[in-house]
Amino acid sequence: MSDDTTTGPWGPYHDHIGEGLAHCADYLGRLQRSLAGEIAPDRHYFGDKARALRDASVGLLRRARDVERWLGACDADYEDEGGTVGSCALPAGHAGAHDDGPTPAERLAERADALTAVATEVADTLAWATLAVDAGDDSAEVTDALGAAARRLGELRRGAGQLADQVAALGSRN
Repeated sequence: MSDDTTTGPWGPYHDHIGEGLAHCADYLGRLQRSLAGEIAPDRHYFGDKARALRDASVGLLRRARDVERWLGACDADYEDEGGTVGSCALPAGHAGAHDDGPTPAERLAERADALTAVATEVADTLAWATLAVDAGDDSAEVTDALGAAARRLGELRRGAGQLADQVAALGSRN
């Protein structure tokens, strides 16, 4: 088995993937040690690290997607009309001119990721607020958190509707 990280399945991006995996492993190790009572054996610490593991795993998945895109890119050097030199980020074998910007589909995927982050934020807020409300806490902090969650859900609804229309339009072009 070769030790050369530039020729394996991740090519020159091996370390990029490895860093994301290391973040996940770190949080998983903390969770295991906490559950075993070796460090910070409390539920709040555990919950915080579980959320951090979730976020790190989402980051790892994004890194893997990025690497797939980078490894499949055209990479042809080109000069645009303004004289700027770039490296084509479109998929290898693409039709048309070279471009280093995100494709319309990539922009939609980025918007979907952003909406996912909003949904996760709302879910985390509601999980916390549920405990507080069920315990009879009617403090301004809880009321404000629920109001913010409702506003974010409205943003999510509008954003998801817009994204659905844009994805449908992209699909009708193909």
